[in-house]
Amino acid sequence: MADNDRCPKCGSEDRIPEAHVHGDFHKRSLKVQIVENPEAWLAKGVHQGVLTATICGRCGFAELYVNNPEELLEAYRKKQSPA
Repeated sequence: MADNDRCPKCGSEDRIPEAHVHGDFHKRSLKVQIVENPEAWLAKGVHQGVLTATICGRCGFAELYVNNPEELLEAYRKKQSPA
């Protein structure tokens, strides 16, 4: 999550952190996915992260944050490197 307690758009301190982003009805989460090897039949190397939002209570600007950015970055880099 961002270290700044002010909205980057309007400067307000009225922010709502860690709001749930809906996508999966039962788990109350929206997920992102990195697949290391999409061509594989098995062991595709699927990595997912859950998103939360920080919302400005004045202007409505919303920022999304993933719970495991390091894991997703590592999977993305593996996917990009030649085998």
